[in-house]
Amino acid sequence: MGYIPGLGALAAYIFGILSCGSLPELPDLARLAALGVLTVVLAAALPWRRRLVPLALAGLAGGLLVSWQGHHALENRLPEHAHGSDFTLPVRIDSLPAVSESRGRFGQGAGVDIRFSAKILPTAEPAHLRNQRVELTWYRAAPDVVKRLKGGSVWSLPVRLKQPRGSVNPHGFDYEGWLLRRGIYATGYVRPQDAMPRVIGGTPGLTAVRQWFRDGLSSTGLGQSELILALVLGDRSALSREDRQRLRDTGTAHLIAISGLHVGMVAAPAALLASLLARLVGLWLGYAPRLLVPGLSLLAATSYVLLAGAPLSAQRALVMLLVFFLAWYWRRRFHAGLGFGLALALVLTLQPLAFHGPGFWLSFLAVGALLIGFRGRYWLPKPRSTPAPDSPVAQIRHRLSERLRDLLRSQWLIGVVLVLPSLAFFHGFSISGFVFNLVAIPWMAIGILPLLLVGTLSLGTSFGQYLLSLANTQLEALMAMLGNPLFGGGAWLSGGLSGSGWLFALYALGILWVLLPAGVPGRGLGWIVPAVLLATMAGQWIPRSPAVPVLETTVLDVGQGLAVVLRNNDQALVYDTGPGSGEGWSAGGQIVAPFLLGEGYRQVDLLVLSHGDSDHAGGLSGLTESLPVKALVAPGRLAAREAATLDGGVSRCLAGQVGRIGNMRIEWLWPDSSDVSGEENDHSCVALVEWEERRILLTGDISRSVERQLALRYPDFAPVDLLVAPHHGSRSSSSEALLDWGQPQVVVFSAGYRHHFGHPHVEVVERYQRHGSRIFSTAERGAVTIQWSSGAAEPRILSARDKGPFWVRH
Repeated sequence: MGYIPGLGALAAYIFGILSCGSLPELPDLARLAALGVLTVVLAAALPWRRRLVPLALAGLAGGLLVSWQGHHALENRLPEHAHGSDFTLPVRIDSLPAVSESRGRFGQGAGVDIRFSAKILPTAEPAHLRNQRVELTWYRAAPDVVKRLKGGSVWSLPVRLKQPRGSVNPHGFDYEGWLLRRGIYATGYVRPQDAMPRVIGGTPGLTAVRQWFRDGLSSTGLGQSELILALVLGDRSALSREDRQRLRDTGTAHLIAISGLHVGMVAAPAALLASLLARLVGLWLGYAPRLLVPGLSLLAATSYVLLAGAPLSAQRALVMLLVFFLAWYWRRRFHAGLGFGLALALVLTLQPLAFHGPGFWLSFLAVGALLIGFRGRYWLPKPRSTPAPDSPVAQIRHRLSERLRDLLRSQWLIGVVLVLPSLAFFHGFSISGFVFNLVAIPWMAIGILPLLLVGTLSLGTSFGQYLLSLANTQLEALMAMLGNPLFGGGAWLSGGLSGSGWLFALYALGILWVLLPAGVPGRGLGWIVPAVLLATMAGQWIPRSPAVPVLETTVLDVGQGLAVVLRNNDQALVYDTGPGSGEGWSAGGQIVAPFLLGEGYRQVDLLVLSHGDSDHAGGLSGLTESLPVKALVAPGRLAAREAATLDGGVSRCLAGQVGRIGNMRIEWLWPDSSDVSGEENDHSCVALVEWEERRILLTGDISRSVERQLALRYPDFAPVDLLVAPHHGSRSSSSEALLDWGQPQVVVFSAGYRHHFGHPHVEVVERYQRHGSRIFSTAERGAVTIQWSSGAAEPRILSARDKGPFWVRH
């Protein structure tokens, strides 16, 4: 292939960003610069200095850039001492507010919640808040607030601000990193009881324009207005759960996430029209202005990206489009690797931390697959005994067959290469996505999106309404096809990539080998690895069972709630599912299920709902939608109510009963009656789980009263190795009677970070410390995992924040 000038320096620059940005702790800028200078000096002393010095300088530049950006992002967050502070701030709403049904404590509807981003104005006090971006929620907002709270409006709002912080769990969504990459200074909520919120004006700008288009599109009365808003404005807040599920199952969810596909759909027809215009101008001027094609194409793509809110994925696509047009305009034949590396380097220069998000890898892996898959592949015509027809119809037919062949191959390449990222980031993939995308992508590009964009620009006119109606009709037909069982429906295969890093690398190497051009020696052997991957997904081989018997108990970080997972070999017991919200978020679906799938589990063998409080049972529907539940246990009449929603067996927990899950023995210690509602704290299922000589006590939200009754009922109770503290460490629980009775070696509190409930209470923490217990809290440590190996004297204790990226360890 030969030496490609500039490619080595680009690779070193990219490597510097990726390596330094992946460190558990960001390096000090001065030390990194000193180390870089030393490396450059050493490279200059070697015989290959003409090539080594540029590589060292490029790597140093990349490392310094991402380190500076990381330090700046960490410093640009609300200080720890200001967490929970109240302010009255002048803010400008700089996003399209998302409205969802509010939920009360036990899940009943209680009004409307509004979520939005805002920028604090320069007149705000204190000074450190000025010009900062915050993410706010207005809970249980009145109807008139919903009408007045618009993008671009300026308000004076009483708010309580909190340091950006999210749940940290293995295989879970990194909310904290997402906020960091967006430059969010603080999160918080509006407190109308502190002062009267009031509108103080409005500002023209991009957000106000997007709000105007949103209001206009929402008022058209079209049946697919939610999808139209997602495709035109990037506003997915109104999409129903059913539509999201249908798009995910059919592998077409990317159609509503504004990305390179959409930017290309806009740029390509714009380039075609600009090319025709350039030829017409050329007839008049005598030459065709070459700047017209890239200029108009980039202008159209940029306008669309801005209209859609300029998401990071669309910004990346714009950069890649810019690189393409630079090569086209200068008539330079870029090597594919050089063009790809230049686009990658530019994206990382603009967004040094972007590689921590899944969209970065999905975008560039898809492009990389196309470059590799089409490199060196030319379709040679078959020899003919007679000359090929040169009629226009034959030529059109030939071109269409070539385009169809390219479309089939591109979909195959992208589908194969994105299987691993889909498993890693989304814990599954659609096995029908290849077929559906063959229809949906051209349909969207040719028949739907152009009508939507032109109709949106003509909003308020009869012509615009007509175009939007045509697009709406096609969207209805497309969604009907995606959900129609006659067409196969969606086929989402849930799963995760368990095992070590070398196994993941082996999968990736096998898929890369398959993408290589035909004729590469041993290329067919690459199919072995995808076959093994599919067998793993089908449950025929799951490389996760350790050689030594192990019991793992993970108290997941679900905020102010509880979800515990006990795993032994192929068996999984889940105790509580964490909270849920009115807008569809569920700890069961977004935290518990991804954790189990990521660890290689395909079902829940036993699910225990300690009681009916929403912070313990709110995630039930999300979990059951993601994973099958073999059996459920709940207290009293709560078990009967949940029986109708599950296919597996449902039973009541009752003191004195004993069951088994694999090698785990479960003894129910409470409640002492099956005739309870199951909703009260003192109705909680109390379980003693025993494995070999290890004892784990799960207590739900029981109070001191029940703790004393347990001590009296079981006077010869042996000490426990692990206690998940009752009621999150509330003062109403964890009495001296419980501690004297259970004598826990390790105690884990599941609580929200600096939540207004104040869990765990300082008196409770001191009480456990006096008894010599080792204390861990999910609020401070993220998910906490306690591992016991057969025959080991002490457990191994891991916390998610000790293993996460630099911002969660900070």
